[in-house]
Amino acid sequence: MPPEHAIAAVTHDEPFPYYRGLREERPLFFDGKLNLWVATGHAVVTEAFTHPKLWVRPPAEPVPKALLGTAAGEVFAQLVRMTDGAFHAAHKPAMEQAARRWTLADVARASTQAAQDLRPRLGANAFMAALPVQAMARLLGVPAELLDVTGEQVAHFVRGIGPAAAAQDIEQADSAARALMVQGATLGLAPVQAASRIAFMQQSLDATWALMAHTALMLGQDQALAATADESADGMRRFVAEVERHASPTQNTRRFAAQPLELAGRAIGEGQGVLLVLAAANRDEALNPQPDRFDPARTQPRSMGFGSGRHGCPGTAIAIEIVAACAGWMRSAGQFSSYFGAQTGFRTLGNIRCPLLQE
Repeated sequence: MPPEHAIAAVTHDEPFPYYRGLREERPLFFDGKLNLWVATGHAVVTEAFTHPKLWVRPPAEPVPKALLGTAAGEVFAQLVRMTDGAFHAAHKPAMEQAARRWTLADVARASTQAAQDLRPRLGANAFMAALPVQAMARLLGVPAELLDVTGEQVAHFVRGIGPAAAAQDIEQADSAARALMVQGATLGLAPVQAASRIAFMQQSLDATWALMAHTALMLGQDQALAATADESADGMRRFVAEVERHASPTQNTRRFAAQPLELAGRAIGEGQGVLLVLAAANRDEALNPQPDRFDPARTQPRSMGFGSGRHGCPGTAIAIEIVAACAGWMRSAGQFSSYFGAQTGFRTLGNIRCPLLQE
């Protein structure tokens, strides 16, 4: 059976035929069950990413109501990726500059060190959850003795700011946010800078975990392409980048109309939400020739998975390098194939397609 709707497709066994049908027949439509507009075509998604009146948060609720009055809510309000307007314009350049301070060699070293530390003491799923956060923590200068607790705090923060967070999750996120902001303050960072430091770790968790899981599955599935990826660091980067495009770990994201607007010729009312189905756009012929084919050697591959426009992710190369460096080290050390088992299901997330693996 096809998925019930575009959010249910995230954890469906095979969502891409469904996405293709939507993209070809209804590149933009209103889904009454979701109470959202749904954009599936590359052209519509691109237009939405660049539309000045489409914001990342509902205009009437810049911070989730459940987080108001908490430290987690205060951090959320200072996350550049969750804001628009003057605040976003003022602070996004600093985020981009901060991301550029690390070379690929820096990222590879941090990822490999994290993998070497975590691999002997964690199962595959816990490893993939911890790896991106601990790699980023190393890049941010978190002391070795604080790496584990910092990773736990970031995980609590991520769970607590999610739309389905329970009261206990929010309480733990509040405590975690306070501790993480203290870490930033001890480094002499202003509150916005300390929040941005949290964002570098927080943004890496779910999506990079999912990218690592998809990469592990694909390396096990196609031995010939895996052997080619093993030949060089750049070859592994191309492999991981194609996994990101083809599997689309980040399946969708949302935008909200700050004012009445027109998108692809359709009238969108103020406050209405638009679900941008990045996984559908990534398989659009207009974006990539033969999009259903997995081909790490494709010429000029393009992906919508890291966003575009003013909210394009500044950490694209970092995320790919974390996964590529980890996979490269583990495979060269002979610690890969026996560690990552077959897929057993998916995490229950509304926007991230994250496989769970047998351990």
